[in-house]
Amino acid sequence: MKKYIYTFIICGMLNASCSNLLDLDSKTSVTNTYLTTPEGLSASVTGLYSMARELSGGMSEDGSNLYIITMCDFNTDLMIFRGGVSAAIGRLNLSFTTSAPDVNKFWKHHYGIIGKANEIISIAEKIGLENSSVLQAWSEAKFFRSRSYFELWKRFDRLYINTEITTVDNLQREFKPATTEELMTLISTDLDDAITNLDWSTAQRGRVTKATAKHVRAQVAMWEKDWTKVIEECEDIFEQSSLYSMENKTENIFNSAELTSREVLWSFQYSKNLGGGGSGTPLGGHRLAIQTTAHLSKVSGCIDSPEQGGYGWGRVYPNTYLLSLYDQAKDTRYKELFVHRYVYNDKNFPDRFGKEVPLPKNSSTYLETLHFMSKKFFDQWTLIDNPSFGSSFKDLIVYRLAETYLMASEAYMNRDGGMSPDALRCYNQTWKRAGNDTFMGPLTQDILVDEYARELNFEGVRWPLLKRLGLLGERVKAHYGESKAENPCLDKDFTECRTSFVIGKHERWPIPQEQVDLMGKENFPQNKGWD
Repeated sequence: MKKYIYTFIICGMLNASCSNLLDLDSKTSVTNTYLTTPEGLSASVTGLYSMARELSGGMSEDGSNLYIITMCDFNTDLMIFRGGVSAAIGRLNLSFTTSAPDVNKFWKHHYGIIGKANEIISIAEKIGLENSSVLQAWSEAKFFRSRSYFELWKRFDRLYINTEITTVDNLQREFKPATTEELMTLISTDLDDAITNLDWSTAQRGRVTKATAKHVRAQVAMWEKDWTKVIEECEDIFEQSSLYSMENKTENIFNSAELTSREVLWSFQYSKNLGGGGSGTPLGGHRLAIQTTAHLSKVSGCIDSPEQGGYGWGRVYPNTYLLSLYDQAKDTRYKELFVHRYVYNDKNFPDRFGKEVPLPKNSSTYLETLHFMSKKFFDQWTLIDNPSFGSSFKDLIVYRLAETYLMASEAYMNRDGGMSPDALRCYNQTWKRAGNDTFMGPLTQDILVDEYARELNFEGVRWPLLKRLGLLGERVKAHYGESKAENPCLDKDFTECRTSFVIGKHERWPIPQEQVDLMGKENFPQNKGWD
């Protein structure tokens, strides 16, 4: 049976007017004729950046949900969930069904990017890739298309492939799930095309580079267990040491509003300038900071202040299991990447001012107000003039070099063994810089999995890592959330996923019911466990 899908995509042609910053502000409307010119394609491709950033922006109550779900270690062994951010997914409860709104949003978000990328790729090929600006737009569109298919595949396992522009002549389509081989071939080919033609650096901060594409190509090769390919892509990036290098300390990467460290391979940019982020208003920003910041101002004697993270909702936190992985005496990340305790800061209470807020026991308010929190989204910079503002304009990291080194370490270990000098060299890039003694080996999968956690928590790495290694259900059932026994400040257990995670089902999301209905369940049946 064939289905008719009518897709209407409205995408402004966006100008990039600043020489060192990717400006996503839409200032003009451009006709389809303009799109078929090199100048039109160059303007159009910036729309892909704006579309990608929509994953994290918005001033609505559910703003930033998709970024938080996919980047803040939802349904893993490293986080504790209080509520408010797609609670059905956060707890994997009975409300998480095939009709879950955020699952459908994620599907449509990435297929929307794919559709726009298809348009740019097709038009670029018609104009001719001999023109340098056309080739640049084509290469960036190839990157975005491959990345969106990869992100969808990691979550849903089964997808349909479309590489054509949707026109009145091809509305009639037959939808069927692509094989994993077909998907991996498309993703890898698109990334290889991008790698061949993108430059190592760009004058406009925020654009993807050859290093960005190679990092994602290495991620894809990790799933295929093509260890030599992983090593090749990672080592190519390491050789560009004048452009990309590790910071002396992990915390240095996050200690500003503009995340311009040479360790950052790609980030979503935000600012208070027109076009600087969010939807519906130039001052939209994102909700990451307040979602991951404790609601300290609910404590008598405390007010919102930039020094303690500003206004917070206290909804998503790292858990006690994650903190247990650090050597608290040596590993600087334990102290520098988290806020462990808070200070009374309201001068109207002089008897308490400047003193540490004591932690309660069996408190129903502790999780919202005083739980330890991640500093990766901590924003004392863009909120300094208004710490109670409900949004942040701090950049958000998508990929950074620390993951590249850990992928290379894992690949060397799998190919050459746990005592491989190269595996140890790459592992010590993150381990040793955190203040730990040089690790001499042998390297094991468990050791690497723990270091991924210590270094890359709340950066979108954990869920796909555990799924790739076949450890997701096992780790969730052992460590998700916190129990009262693990954290006596809590008044009850927050461990829902330990019992609600169904092995064989929750390693993937359901195909959104809306999409199954549109494609026809006889053509594209529901995922196993969700039917």
